[in-house]
Amino acid sequence: MLIPLQSAKADSFCSANRSDLLFISLDWSRPKDIRTPLSTASIEAYFRENQRGCVNAEFKNFNLNSPNFDVRDVQKSVEAHSPKFLALGAYIWNEKYLPGIVEWAKTHYPETTIILGGPQVTYGNCHLVTEYPGTDYFVRGEGELPFTELVNVLSLGEVPNGDLLNHYAIYTPELLEQGKCDRIFTTELDRLPSPYLSNILPIDQNQVFVRWETMRRCPYQCSFCQFRVEGHHKVSEINLDRLFQELSHFKEKEVQEINVLDPIFNLKPKHYLEICKKIEALEMQSRFYFQCRLELLCKPREAEFLKFCQDHDVWLEFGVQTFREKESQAIERGNKYDKIDKAIEMLHRFNVPFDLHLIFGLPYQSFENFLWSYDRARAAHPRGLYLFPLNVLKGTKLYQKRKEWQYEFDSMNNNVFLKSKWMTTEAARRLKGFAEDVNSQSKSARDSGSLIQFPDLM
Repeated sequence: MLIPLQSAKADSFCSANRSDLLFISLDWSRPKDIRTPLSTASIEAYFRENQRGCVNAEFKNFNLNSPNFDVRDVQKSVEAHSPKFLALGAYIWNEKYLPGIVEWAKTHYPETTIILGGPQVTYGNCHLVTEYPGTDYFVRGEGELPFTELVNVLSLGEVPNGDLLNHYAIYTPELLEQGKCDRIFTTELDRLPSPYLSNILPIDQNQVFVRWETMRRCPYQCSFCQFRVEGHHKVSEINLDRLFQELSHFKEKEVQEINVLDPIFNLKPKHYLEICKKIEALEMQSRFYFQCRLELLCKPREAEFLKFCQDHDVWLEFGVQTFREKESQAIERGNKYDKIDKAIEMLHRFNVPFDLHLIFGLPYQSFENFLWSYDRARAAHPRGLYLFPLNVLKGTKLYQKRKEWQYEFDSMNNNVFLKSKWMTTEAARRLKGFAEDVNSQSKSARDSGSLIQFPDLM
């Protein structure tokens, strides 16, 4: 549903008042990634197709983990445009830069309207007004529709009315100061154009790697995960017609690897099995990476899925996080270890390669307890094993209990935990070094097609 504008003489306004929008994405990219991330491209695709105002828009990306990154280049980009509207995405990986960029932009360009979105905003609260001083509008939730409608209104010289702000979960500093910050917007996915089919994300012939989504959100509510936030975990699928067109496009371009971003690909058989059938019908030779949940492999139609995986170049990834019941309960993960054991046995029976993921630093997890989980994971004989430090994320139940559980974390480095009530700083540092070694060996084994001999922590 579109919220109507208050009023506007669009034609006469446009002829005399064209304005510039600069959308800056500060990303953490991996070597094989396309330059523009899928999330930014989705916003741009919707904006280009639904812009009703008079805006010259540029979407610009900076790679934070590039050795050449310099925050002064971001400032130079703003200086080059002197934009009327400046939009930025707030993520844990750009938190150490973003508040300073916003403050600098507002100081040097006080007439520029600054719009902020992304997870750090979505899962923030009324304190956003003090965390990002100088921001004019905060977009909480999936940004394609809210961002576009907000810019449409502003570019026509209108002030967004209360109905629009409320419907799209857009907050001004004044609303936040009044304690209003209770909504997160979720998108009707059928309304979104494909970034690939609209050529926002052009694909080269024999493209090495693309990221792809077929659904959004997650029904599970792990206490360390931002998907848990109330009202923002209902799963929605992208319509199959669009997905089939994208698959045909990937086939035509002979894309080598397709990493599916769905939190749990094997959640709804009526959805994912149709996708598998289309991949089969197209006789695609791409390698697919699917993030799945082990327990769901025990459901009736999963043998059909595993047979598909067996017959195609498929790599499955499972975030078990812990093999200890007390830790699983503390993070409300709901692991069912009897089904996990059965699922692992099925994976080996169908000879499907898979990775396991573990998190260290969980509640009730000592150094020794994590090693027990690690030994249990490598005994499952995965093709790869990835170990990640806990991120203490805004908006999560774990974040709310951080003081009770004595978490210390690096707010300037992805909120990575430094110590907890159960794990010392020295133990955490030791595990981080070990994790880097295991992860590197797992990646090398995956790239070379060899088997890994998982190391012991001495």
